[in-house]
Amino acid sequence: MQQLYELNVRTWRTERSAALGRPATLDDLTHDRLDKLVEDGFTWLYLLGAWKIGPMTRAVSVGDLHLRHYLSSVLDDTTDADICGSPFSPMAYEVEAEFGGDEALARLRERARASGLSLMLDFVPNHLGLDHPWVKDRPEFCLQGDEGRLSAQPDAYCRLHGRIFAHGRDPFFAPWRHTIQLDYSNPRLQEAMISAASDVAARCDGLRCDVAMLLLQDVFENTWKRPMQPFWRRCLDRVRSEHPGTLFMAEVYWNREYELQQAGFDFTFDKILYDRLLSGDPESIRAHLRASPEYQSHCVRFLENHAEQRAAARFSYADHHRGALLLTGMVPGLLLCHYGQEDGRKVHSSIHASRRPAEDGSPAHRAAYHELMRLLSEPARHDGTWQLLEPFNQRGANLIACLWSLAVHHSLLLLVNASWQSTSGAVQAGPLANRDCQFQDYLAGGPSYVVKAETLRAEGIAVDLQPWGAVAYRIMPQR
Repeated sequence: MQQLYELNVRTWRTERSAALGRPATLDDLTHDRLDKLVEDGFTWLYLLGAWKIGPMTRAVSVGDLHLRHYLSSVLDDTTDADICGSPFSPMAYEVEAEFGGDEALARLRERARASGLSLMLDFVPNHLGLDHPWVKDRPEFCLQGDEGRLSAQPDAYCRLHGRIFAHGRDPFFAPWRHTIQLDYSNPRLQEAMISAASDVAARCDGLRCDVAMLLLQDVFENTWKRPMQPFWRRCLDRVRSEHPGTLFMAEVYWNREYELQQAGFDFTFDKILYDRLLSGDPESIRAHLRASPEYQSHCVRFLENHAEQRAAARFSYADHHRGALLLTGMVPGLLLCHYGQEDGRKVHSSIHASRRPAEDGSPAHRAAYHELMRLLSEPARHDGTWQLLEPFNQRGANLIACLWSLAVHHSLLLLVNASWQSTSGAVQAGPLANRDCQFQDYLAGGPSYVVKAETLRAEGIAVDLQPWGAVAYRIMPQR
């Protein structure tokens, strides 16, 4: 089992500096902090925002009126100094000097390894920051336009160093005005980006690849009307040949997850499960979880990340959050938790800002997070095999049941009523029906009890649950 903790190093540094009474660097991300992550079961630390952001890129964020309005609504005393610019518009794959530079990153990697954590960093393949030296020195690497395009689409193109360049974009959204689009129809650009990915891989154990689906061949060609050769398989194979064991995680949307898994990505974002948990349609959740075990094991599960609103805000009903959160941790794949999620924070923290709002967080959402950490510490969840148990009858149609079984040990079963009405139903017992079983409520505690094998076969595992109610059982098969 793998768990990833996403840490925004810019907001972390601001708070750490205040606590220390001096400017903090990556050297102040100490063994104690890293060891605590390992104690909570995390195997990966993802540093968001470590790379250099240039002054032109930052100026776009400073001048963004929508961003300023939002920051003013959540940070009463916000100033220009709080705006750092987008970490996904890098000037260079170098650590900011104020963070301690690449040397501090190397020391952090060694501390993380000593604690038992692998380190993940960003690779932004689709575009560059406005200040990146290639914009001036290698303009042929960038997608260029003309006066007509600039005049017709002033938000989609810009003039820099005497040339007109396209801003990077997702075709379904407005252009990112702090970026320059890379031209993947140029084979030399593809080679240069593979070298850039390899350079990042030399300094960490895994790469989070930003908006990776934009570099699928048909997506790039349809967006920019230029031919390109496939990129991802060649990139991943080359980097792994130079840095064996490098893990690749793709940020991906639009149901393109399977293609990127086939291209060699170890993990792909699972926004589908997030959306279905949010909507509360149990059959659609179950249908998604019926996908092949191979696909499931390569999914990144989350209720929150830097691109989404806080889980405590989107899943504001505490039981809805609790049920959905426990499910994200009790299905196969990699679990992603976001900085502040453990506190039950409700206010979204902009990636363009180096300061986040002060808040106490929701006690109920915080308690659910700690319940999940308890579940994830169970040996069956760590080392067992997973199975989705189907409803026993129509009354169990609202129940999602995840079973983790560990041979010659015990099983861990989570049942969630993934609906907005009370449910009294049952799920099939699956492999548990072969023996009498001792059940114990893992989260609530209380005495254990035995259910006969014939009862499990005839009646399934029955529960009564309130809307989005959840129960977890530790189950011991009897000899």
